[in-house]
Amino acid sequence: MTVSVDETRCIGCGMCAAAVPAVFQIQGRVSVVQTQPRTPADEAGAFDAANGCPVNAIKARRS
Repeated sequence: MTVSVDETRCIGCGMCAAAVPAVFQIQGRVSVVQTQPRTPADEAGAFDAANGCPVNAIKARRS
């Protein structure tokens, strides 16, 4: 799985970082991917974060 955050769209709400801190982290005013998901739980969380992102800044794709 590959996860990315479009920093030009991200509003830094922190929902993704709160949901999956192993994958996402807030840096400055935006979220960044600190590490790609490694476990099934992190993958599921990353998909949920992508689906729940209020500005659709997160993309999660199965490899």
